[in-house]
Parts: sequence; C-alpha cells; structure tokens
Amino acid sequence: MSDHKPKKTIGNRPPRAFGWMAEYSNEHKLLEAARKVRDSGYTDTDAFTPFPVHGIDEALGIKPTKLPFIVLCCGLTGLSLALLMQWWMNGVDYMYIISGKPMGITPASIPVAFEMTILFSAFSTFLGMIALNQLPKFSNPVFTNPRFDRATDDKFFLYVSAKDKYYNRDSVRELLGGTQHDSLDEVIEDSTPDALPRPIWLTALLVVLAGLIPAMIILNMRNGFSTAPRFHVFFDMDFQPKKKAQQTTTIFADGRTMRPQVEGTVARGQLDEQDSFYLGYDPNKLSALENTDGVRLVATQADPKPQDTAKDGGTKVIPAANTPAAPAAALNLPWLTTLPIEANDENMKLGETKFQTYCSACHGYSGYGDGLVHKRAEALGQGFWIPPTSMHIDRVASQPVGQIFHTITKGQGKMPGYAASMNAKERWAVVLYVKALQRSRNASDKDIPEDKKPSIEDLTQPKTEAKK
Repeated sequence: MSDHKPKKTIGNRPPRAFGWMAEYSNEHKLLEAARKVRDSGYTDTDAFTPFPVHGIDEALGIKPTKLPFIVLCCGLTGLSLALLMQWWMNGVDYMYIISGKPMGITPASIPVAFEMTILFSAFSTFLGMIALNQLPKFSNPVFTNPRFDRATDDKFFLYVSAKDKYYNRDSVRELLGGTQHDSLDEVIEDSTPDALPRPIWLTALLVVLAGLIPAMIILNMRNGFSTAPRFHVFFDMDFQPKKKAQQTTTIFADGRTMRPQVEGTVARGQLDEQDSFYLGYDPNKLSALENTDGVRLVATQADPKPQDTAKDGGTKVIPAANTPAAPAAALNLPWLTTLPIEANDENMKLGETKFQTYCSACHGYSGYGDGLVHKRAEALGQGFWIPPTSMHIDRVASQPVGQIFHTITKGQGKMPGYAASMNAKERWAVVLYVKALQRSRNASDKDIPEDKKPSIEDLTQPKTEAKK
C-alpha cells in the first residue's frame, strides 16, 4: 500500500475520530474477532465482507429485525381499511344492490381486502427496510481508509463505532489488537470539503432547463393549430409498403390487390369442413354423388329445407351436411363405413365414459331409449314427449359409422349436437361404443373367444343338486 498523506485539519479543530477498523484475511478470523468484541459488551459494530458470511449476525450480537412486526401491523391495517371502506361505501353511504348481494361486508369483499393487505405489506416492507437501514446513506466514515476498497474483493473488516456507549479509544484498540488482524486503523473524519462544486450545480441546472424544452414544445403543439403535416418520427409506421384489400396494384396483371383463394388450400380454422374425420363422410365424393333416382345431390348453405329444382334426372338442392339444418337420416351422402380410430380398449373405455355422460340420460345405459329423462317424462304424462330412439332398431343398427357420427355432431330432432361438448376423437369413440352395444345384442357363438367359451357354457347350463 502507498503511504497515506496526512489529513488536513477542518477549520481550527483536529479531525474527529469515528472508531476503529480491523482488517482480516478470511471469514474465520473475522467471526472469532466479532465474537470477542460482542462478549466485551460492544453493540454498535459492523462487519464488511466480499460475500455473505453465515453466522455473522449472531457473532456481532445483532438482534432480530423489527421488520416482520412492522409488515404484520401494516398488513392488518390494509385489511381493516379495505373492509371498513367497503362496508361504508356499500352498506352506509351508497346502498346499491349488486347481483342480489347483501349490503356491507360479504364474501365478495375478500378480493379487495386481500389486495389491500398485500399492497400495505409490500410498501411497508420496502420503506421499512430503507428506514431501518438508515438509507439512503451517501457516505460512510470507513470510506476514508484506502484499504477498505478491498472489502468487495478479498478482505474482511470489523468496525467498532465511537458512538457505542461503552466506547473507549484505548480499550477498543487493545481489544482489536489482540485479534488475528492484518491491519488496525482508526477511522478519521474525511478532511475534503463537503460543499458541492460549483460546476456540478451549473451542469445540473442546465440539464433541468434543457429537460423543460421538449415539454414546452409539446404543450405548445397541443394548444395550437398548424396546416403543415405532423412530424414523422418513424416513417415505416406511417408509410408502410403495403396494399389494402380494395386498392389497386401494379404487381398483378388484373390490378387487384385482393387475391382469390389458392385452389386446394384450406383456410385456418376450417379444416373440419374439408376432412372426413370431422364430417363423417367423404367430401371429395359429395359433388359426384347420385341417389337411387339418378338425381344429383348438391350441398348448399342457403336453403335449410330440401327442394326439387328439376325433375327426371335434374338437380335436387339439399342443405349442406355440415349445417345443423340437414338431418342425417334425410341425406344420402358417402358416409364412412370404417372407423377412423383404432378399436382398442382405450378408445372403447373413452366411448363408454362419454356415452354415459352425455347420452345415457335419454338413451339409457344399454341404448334402448329408456334413460332417466325418458322415464321422468313418461311419469309426468304431459303428452308432448317424443321418446328417444333406440339404438338397436334396424334403422339405426344398419347406419354406417359416419352417419352415426354426423348425428352426434349435428344432432337430430330434439337431440342437440355435441360438437361443443366432445371433440372429434371422443365422438368417434362414442360411435365405437354404440356399435359395440349393437353388436352385443346380436352376438352369436362365433363371437365368443375360444378361451372364454368353457366359462360361458358353465353359466348357461342348469345347476344340478349337489350330492350329499
């Protein structure tokens, strides 16, 4: 270290001493010295380390902080204030019925009370920490020691303040001198002038005045009128190289900016209108489909009712199959005949769960149309109830899987569509389960696995009386 220059006296008095500061090479020596100082009764002490040292608070004898108690009190204050505010506003000052809630403090008051509690606690934590640490502190007497710069590098310092009620200059020096210190220096008052230099004052004043210029310009523009165009700071935000839909362009030969849809593409979000997995039929075969009378079927969105526009081989206009107006039974579409999902235990269990959730209330757990809703309607006997369709009648049992999927998706009669309640895979799983129910009611011996036949035969044979 370089030799220190002697401190200049301040006025006619010698520089004031603020205490003693010892330097240590590692945290173990610092902790040992801190415990020694604590045991000697000194409390106005502090330690400076380049990294957090575990146990330094206990070694210095620092008492637990009062900050948690301050935060608790401020949080309870915010809670009480929020509840009192809501009680006064809604229960006394402005009694207004909101959604039938009672006046005053209700469970609906909890969110506001919670937010006020957090708000007061957060501010008290921040401001309390600053106050208890006596911040902001722009200077510290220990900064006068050039060796203290290494406190953020590789050295450890212990400081005993002269403000301690038991402080004695010689006693503290002797106490710290008995520790394993690398150096021991008395903290002396800084002799440099504390007045802010005049150039800094002038510079700060000029910065403040310059900062007022933009505000004055903006204020003048907002309160004045001008025929000149506004000033463009970012030109690309005002003059973008683009064309709007109805404008003309020289890029294309027809001069139109709006381009027609590329053939064969599917707009985002409209995949379900083009994929057989979401429709239940093959849309590519729809345009060429002919019914048994040789009448060509055309799907349209305009007319919700089927109507004949031509006879004897003409064209019959029907509602599009992807609209709720088109009942599945009235359409002769190229339905899918095979399931697009695998018939495994996982999909069967999924179909059973969804069937029992959405379908069994009307159709019953076995699909015979004897659900709880139907039984309740029959018990009321109001006369206008239409019984749910049994899934085991020939008309339904002979339907392709795609037609059953379409009925589940779009609904039929009083039955609503369940596209909003189940996704496409879940609806196909329900179709799988419905087909399994239909097959179970018309099963034969050939459908029984070979390893299951002995146990089934034992169940079907009459039991004989056990021999005594």
